[in-house]
Amino acid sequence: MRKTLATTAAVALLTAGLSGTAWAAAPDAPTDVQVSWTEDGKVRVTWKDNGEANTVAAVFPDTGYGLDQPTADAPNELVFEPRVLQEAPKVRISVRTVGADKELSEPVRSPLFDTHRVPTLRINKAQSLSTTSVRVWWERDPFVDETPNDPLDQPTGTWAKATVTGPAASQQTEFVVRGGVSTADVPVRRGPLTIKLSTGNEWGQTPAGEYQTVRVGTMSVTSTLSGPGRWTQTSWNTKLLANFPEIIRNEVFEVEVQARPNSSSPWNKAGRNGGQIDGKVFYPSAGAAGGQEYRLWVPAGQLYRGDVILLTPPASTAAQFVRKYADIGTGHAADTAQVGVTVHRTIIVAPGLPLKAALHKWDGKQWRYVRAVQLDSKGKADVAIRAAGRGTTQKYRIATPPVKVNGLPVELSTSLPFTLKVV
Repeated sequence: MRKTLATTAAVALLTAGLSGTAWAAAPDAPTDVQVSWTEDGKVRVTWKDNGEANTVAAVFPDTGYGLDQPTADAPNELVFEPRVLQEAPKVRISVRTVGADKELSEPVRSPLFDTHRVPTLRINKAQSLSTTSVRVWWERDPFVDETPNDPLDQPTGTWAKATVTGPAASQQTEFVVRGGVSTADVPVRRGPLTIKLSTGNEWGQTPAGEYQTVRVGTMSVTSTLSGPGRWTQTSWNTKLLANFPEIIRNEVFEVEVQARPNSSSPWNKAGRNGGQIDGKVFYPSAGAAGGQEYRLWVPAGQLYRGDVILLTPPASTAAQFVRKYADIGTGHAADTAQVGVTVHRTIIVAPGLPLKAALHKWDGKQWRYVRAVQLDSKGKADVAIRAAGRGTTQKYRIATPPVKVNGLPVELSTSLPFTLKVV
């Protein structure tokens, strides 16, 4: 069969007929004019006739133009690129027979079809999921198909393509989404880059200049985490750094304190802090029920600036295990007593548990166990010490055993030493 490629330049508009003798009879019109797609995305026109020459034209609601003039010895087929046809809601392909005396038959037309390019696509939301992925949402202008289910409709022909430029100046990759979707996860590299969306269908691509741009930056967090602490809090001195500083200054931007008992457990929010000035976070802190791992989590940032969406990926500090010790308060008591007098000292331990603590005494070389001290259910006890050894100064302390609170370890702890002078 013949495959005649149509030229992109329009052939002269068809007229009612070609010049010929007045007595020449019009040739028989062709039959069964059909349109379809080739496997490589071109438009195919076919028809039946008696082996004559033909003229093939595109007919639109308000105009028309020629596509080709196949000769008599050519097969009844014309194949051409979709871009040859202008965009229109209703199109037919018209085929006529050309007689030996150049007389034209009546036109026979294909079924109606449209050549609509895909409607304009606009990004309306974007979110950084990680350092390697950005989710983009978009919407399209409304569109009414005036020729539903026409022979050239391709339900899966519409596509959206994300073009990622960067982080290197010459680096560019494309990610294509097909079908009637309105969101996609776009793979990205770490570093500053831009994402633009283009769209199209079987008839061509809509101009890319109208699309919104997503700019993806970087985010990092550095922090000094307090070392092993008592039963109260864990604190950080933190600095955020992003190449979009306006994201850090956003009022709703927050930094999370996250904790977990061990590396195999999921992270849980333990606290947060939303006060930043130029990336400095004011000591976010969280009470701890015992030793566990901590990190600071910086959520993904997002800011709309005109027709550009600025994004930063989530970031975190490395996990650090913070050991915890019981906080032992020894209360107030007389530090001088007459020999033989019993002095009472109140002990308060956090966590408030009925632990069996111990009273230790310094013998000049090491701490010696004196006796057990039973704490009540609130971690309190009254410790009685009898003053002995006139003219001496005794040194004591309270020690608590290792324990777990809600599964978290609280390690062996001792109070600050306290003294008793005997007179």
